[in-house]
Amino acid sequence: MNTHFGVKVLNKEGGYKLTADNYVKTSDKDNATSFEESKLKLEKVMTRFDLNMKYFKSLSREKFNEELDKFVASNKFYEIKDLNSVAGIYGHYVMVLDEYCQVYIGTASRNDGIKQRIPQHWREKISLARLDGGECGSLHIDSFRAKDTTRIFVWRDDECTFFEDYTFNELWEGRLVAQFPIDYCLNSVMNNIPKEFFHQRMRDRDLRDLKVYGKSHRTELLSRHDQRSTSE
Repeated sequence: MNTHFGVKVLNKEGGYKLTADNYVKTSDKDNATSFEESKLKLEKVMTRFDLNMKYFKSLSREKFNEELDKFVASNKFYEIKDLNSVAGIYGHYVMVLDEYCQVYIGTASRNDGIKQRIPQHWREKISLARLDGGECGSLHIDSFRAKDTTRIFVWRDDECTFFEDYTFNELWEGRLVAQFPIDYCLNSVMNNIPKEFFHQRMRDRDLRDLKVYGKSHRTELLSRHDQRSTSE
């Protein structure tokens, strides 16, 4: 069993890094050969995978690191090399996937804290049905593997000021997510984005979808809304 950031990691089917071959579970691929509906889902999911991978490669690594450095400094995060250093510690974390110029911003406020929460992402196995959850948006953080995470930054609740209300903590996570440019951020859930950032984040997500997929379900609606606002 390998270790990564000081903790043991299980080898999910297909290896420790994400590839086109291990993006979809073998059992789901086998079902796709027997059922036409599953086959169509698989084709759609793999097209989405390929388009996102192409987009990740187009991103500026220099710009990505600039945004990361700015975010870490302004929000008082710091880098850790060993997850054991945050065992039982609540707080927010940033998983950095340097190969893809992406981050994922998360919250740990239960159980064994940050040490336990991050490996949960690495262990998760996503079904074909869940991968087929939408035509747009980025790839899910749980699709990636342990060794895709190359750096980790944390904000520790050393003074025990972290709120017991998990919903409030998620709203604070949303405020952090709203600060990071969406081109470099895997967080796609919008219901924890504060109201003052929500509309702009929606617009940014639609623009990203246009760059990745060449289409967006909401961009036309936003354009009409802007036209009405201008004419008023």
